[in-house]
Amino acid sequence: MNDAPLLLAWIADLSRAERIGVAAGREMAALPYTEVAITAMIDAALASQNAAVAAESLGLGVCYLGNMRNQPEKVAALLNLPSQSFAVFGLSVGYPDPARATPLRPRLPQEVVLHRERYNATGEAAGIAAYETRFTSHQREAGLPQSGWTARVLDRLGTVSGLSGRETMRASLKALGFPLD
Repeated sequence: MNDAPLLLAWIADLSRAERIGVAAGREMAALPYTEVAITAMIDAALASQNAAVAAESLGLGVCYLGNMRNQPEKVAALLNLPSQSFAVFGLSVGYPDPARATPLRPRLPQEVVLHRERYNATGEAAGIAAYETRFTSHQREAGLPQSGWTARVLDRLGTVSGLSGRETMRASLKALGFPLD
């Protein structure tokens, strides 16, 4: 992140809609609803995915940065964001070092995440066990600590401290102008 020539911040921005309402003399009654905030976050994610695909098609490398949500109020102040907007995440963009191999992290197999017609967790344990082997192998090959994927899930979601500051997200979003009714 520190060495990348470009860092993009993807913003859930409801302030623009508020300004449009003010200019038109209309109350924007739906803005405080959680659905609207979720839609703004989804829009930021979709836009970032398109940017990531475009960057990678040009030979650039990207890395998503969820740590921007660790201190959303500080990030908002740093970026001078108006009320009713916050950084959903960042995207670091740069040139991959050809001398340094960066293997892609494996993902959960489709049989664990893809459901047809109805949600079905049958076979999930076996799929996760197989993934655990691939994930640990990836960590070893990448020179990363070999904690395993399941251990990371347990560490991240097994305690509130695993949220790395994000446990205050609702209060932070309210402070940033998202009432989330």
